[in-house]
Amino acid sequence: MKPLICSFSGVYEGQSIVKCSEVISFEDLEGCSMYVDEDTERTILHRLKDRSFRGLHFIDNGNYHYMTRLFLSFVRERFDLVIFDNHTDDQPPAFGGLKSCGSWVFDIKNENSFLEEITLIRKTADCPESFPHSRPVYISVDKDVLSTDVLKTNWDQGDMKKEEFFDIFTSIIKNRPVLGIDICGEDEPGMSTSQNDAFNMEIIKTISSLQNSYDLF
Repeated sequence: MKPLICSFSGVYEGQSIVKCSEVISFEDLEGCSMYVDEDTERTILHRLKDRSFRGLHFIDNGNYHYMTRLFLSFVRERFDLVIFDNHTDDQPPAFGGLKSCGSWVFDIKNENSFLEEITLIRKTADCPESFPHSRPVYISVDKDVLSTDVLKTNWDQGDMKKEEFFDIFTSIIKNRPVLGIDICGEDEPGMSTSQNDAFNMEIIKTISSLQNSYDLF
């Protein structure tokens, strides 16, 4: 299954992952950076068509983290959600009728009846020592959880090291059935993409190396 790129800003242009991924462009949509209304949501879901929440999705920079909520609207079984993020994204929307990249966790808790537990990981200490449930898990990664020494995003960042991230990430995959994974946290278009591109390719290679041995997608 090829990774799916959801391109809103054009930031993936020139990245290596484009060569091995399917790309859906949303670059013609207006007014969907950070906030999204119901009409735009319907357009996004229409373009996704029958593409499943299963698999690996790259969803642009953190302004579009609300895409996680849209993918998970297709799930029809009990699941847990693990989020790597320097922000909680758990604030009520600031404007009525508009949902946002900062409210998607708040929104999904109120909307998705299949969601059981949410684990937010901002640092290594946030990772559970064990995973007592056998329920499937969906993993959502905002790369702003990582230190600026690793890569640059368009939001303020945490201090997690790359090695810490991959230790936790692979531990989850080895211990839980995984429904799907999405990755956001690119930088603004026009900024250097080499660090982000390298990290994205490492994500793909890590998942590929684990896929035959563990319950992925």
